[in-house]
Amino acid sequence: MGFDALSKLKSAGEVTEKYLKEKWEQREQRKSWDTVKAKEKAINAEREQRQQAKNDFLRLISAKLTSEPTIEIPRLEWEPTASHRAVFLITTFIEFGRFELTKNTYKLLARHVGMSQGSISHWALCVVDRSLNPSYCYDLMSDQMALNAIGKNFFRVAEITTAFIATWSSCSYIGETTKTHEEIQALGATHMVLHPHYNILTSNCQDLAESLVKQLCDGRMISQAKLSEELSLVSPKIALELMIARVRSRIEELDENEDSDGVKADMDVIKGLWHKVHRTTTPPPP
Repeated sequence: MGFDALSKLKSAGEVTEKYLKEKWEQREQRKSWDTVKAKEKAINAEREQRQQAKNDFLRLISAKLTSEPTIEIPRLEWEPTASHRAVFLITTFIEFGRFELTKNTYKLLARHVGMSQGSISHWALCVVDRSLNPSYCYDLMSDQMALNAIGKNFFRVAEITTAFIATWSSCSYIGETTKTHEEIQALGATHMVLHPHYNILTSNCQDLAESLVKQLCDGRMISQAKLSEELSLVSPKIALELMIARVRSRIEELDENEDSDGVKADMDVIKGLWHKVHRTTTPPPP
């Protein structure tokens, strides 16, 4: 009897231990499952937040379109598996020294000089990714500000931000490209090898944009008027106005004096432009 009682107690203890172990394992599994579900929920919430932010970003770009596209634009919204990217030509107002050419200035230039706003703007090419990857802007800059200087070109690449979008003075849809960011950078580097020096008529930001568009969008052309085309008639006059603004910037904003090398160099340029504009014996400004 004593042996049977001990045996029964032992069996009961084993059953109880097994039951408690199973309950503990089930509890741990529920905790683990709850943790997994919480992580999944957080990941989904973050993905939805990023998706919403991307759609808001794309809507900002759509709202900036200033001309009717000549071809249909595929829907500009979040698309995680998109293999193509939208290409836009954008313009921004030119900053020369510390004086920015404002909208009113552009209107005056158009009225009195006959130049279009697009032609006297800075051009850049924006390639917009519909996935959650970044979108990038590509443009050409010079290390020289003087219009007659032979500056060194450099290929500038920057991620497109909402702050940058706000500076666009115009935005035109060009087409779609399947080229990657790395491939576009390689095209830009090749352009720098072929065109190492800046020239306002033959090697400027507009020429780079036009070259990239042809390579990204199967030979498409930009229909917008280029600076080189319009400057063929009015370049001395517009250059003169810009150089005067540059001297003002040096003297009034940078506190340079008339004997500084920079002011002297700019005044020499102004004298040369003055003679080209007037082509008379009228003396240049002192």
